[in-house]
Amino acid sequence: MNKIEDYLNKKISSKVFNRNKILTIFIPLVSVLLALLMGSVLLLFIEVNPLEAYKYLIFGNFTNIYNIAEIFVKATPIILTGLSFTFAFRTGLFNIGGEGQMFAGAMAAVFVGLKTGHLSPFITISLCLLAAIIAGGIWGMVPGILKGIFGSSEIITTIMFNYVALYFISYLVDKPLRESSGFYPQTDLIGENAFLPYVVSDTRLHIGFIIAVIISIMVYIILWETPFGYRLRAVGHNPDGAEYSGINIRKNIIISLVISGALAGVAGFTEINGIHHRLLDNFSKNVGFDGIAAALLGNANPVGVIISSILLGMLQTGANSMQRGVGVPANIVSIIQALIIIFVLGGNAIRPKIELMLNRKERVLD
Repeated sequence: MNKIEDYLNKKISSKVFNRNKILTIFIPLVSVLLALLMGSVLLLFIEVNPLEAYKYLIFGNFTNIYNIAEIFVKATPIILTGLSFTFAFRTGLFNIGGEGQMFAGAMAAVFVGLKTGHLSPFITISLCLLAAIIAGGIWGMVPGILKGIFGSSEIITTIMFNYVALYFISYLVDKPLRESSGFYPQTDLIGENAFLPYVVSDTRLHIGFIIAVIISIMVYIILWETPFGYRLRAVGHNPDGAEYSGINIRKNIIISLVISGALAGVAGFTEINGIHHRLLDNFSKNVGFDGIAAALLGNANPVGVIISSILLGMLQTGANSMQRGVGVPANIVSIIQALIIIFVLGGNAIRPKIELMLNRKERVLD
């Protein structure tokens, strides 16, 4: 009798696992298709053929190696800011300050890059990365302390720190770090030994993407394969239960936001040392908020963050092709991107109800 029960339990578990696997792929796919359908209505409203527009949006990315590389160039900082949000989110925190933490990392990377021109590339790049990690961590630590010790809302404090970093950069490039010629509000170029090596020649794809993937693996291991990560997730899942079991809630909140800020700081390092090679006023186009979107699309999972970041990179790169091909304003892509996020989040919200409905049907059939 026990063998029969074990067999039935294994069969049911296998069926549930396969169904969840199918739903994990099916629901986001349907959500994206519905978002594109809604976007088609918008395109028809401005008298543009949706099929032609989407042809440029999707396949325009694959016309040459440069465009393909640009997808990963765009995805790199999004992955890192997405990991930043994911790390905090798994601790029950909403770090909306990835943009500011990225700016902090960029400021530190530029300062070190300007001061270490005489050192070898390995040492210079390593120092720039370390400086960006420390700066981003400090930028996340202050909201962490305010949240952990004083109970302040991390949503408000991290958003406010975005503006602090933004205006601090404006001050730096306008006054103390302005380029030697004094023409533009930007710093001098960092030393060439601080440039990140390119992965593909004649493109802008640098090793920052590889760094982002490695960090994604590290984040996954920390959160899901270590006692430290278990404590962090326990705080996010059930703070009262975690505290009752002896976990220091305040300490873990602060640590989580420090690590979260450090991850976003690396995004600043990849943008400066890999792309711009100097600090510019407001050099980022809402990459920190794109990271939040990637994290939500990826279900706050490092693997999902990578996939969704590449998707967002495709949309951003394809926007230029669509604009050139059919004259669609690039901002339309932002609307389509927002629709995708809304529909995917909506799909994730109704997923438990779909699973419950399927369970009921299985019971009836059994």
